[in-house]
Amino acid sequence: MMIWDYINAMENKDYVALSKCFSENCRLFDYCPGNIGQENFFIYGQRAIDMFYHNKFVLGGLSIVDPFIVDERTVNFYATYGGVILHAVATIESYDHKTGLIQEMVIRPA
Repeated sequence: MMIWDYINAMENKDYVALSKCFSENCRLFDYCPGNIGQENFFIYGQRAIDMFYHNKFVLGGLSIVDPFIVDERTVNFYATYGGVILHAVATIESYDHKTGLIQEMVIRPA
């Protein structure tokens, strides 16, 4: 299941493995930062995910703990955004039918 690969990459702060979970023309929307006065994340494309999460993981400010996989498309976890911990839910909204990679993912406050 791609959700397992996503969580594994996030827990290990492996931005390369994370970007490989997504299709080339993917979309990732994270609405959690808005709850703490930061800009939400709107990331378009596999390469952009690689670069964005490289910065977040290497420079600090983003990590997850205690993931609970609900089903093959949904996972709950606690995420640290710049030191603030939020309960989040990530949902795979669509897959690339040719590759099986994530085409669109939405992360929302739980």
